[in-house]
Amino acid sequence: MQIHNDSIQPSISVDDFVTIRQLTTSNPAFTEGGIRALIFRSKSNGFDSCIRRIGRKILISKSAFSRWIEDQNGDVQ
Repeated sequence: MQIHNDSIQPSISVDDFVTIRQLTTSNPAFTEGGIRALIFRSKSNGFDSCIRRIGRKILISKSAFSRWIEDQNGDVQ
């Protein structure tokens, strides 16, 4: 029996997750401090959809991060 629940996020491959340092190394436009600030305010800025916490370790989904970046592209006039 399979239960479908729309409130559960789709499964993401373990290979999609990186540490803050790995993310900033592969994307030098973002600093560790900048990413940590996003994480600190993640509930209010929507960044919580990009992160998973395992104990004290914080992992970031690269695909969710890319989607979050695209969502930030508001129309500025």
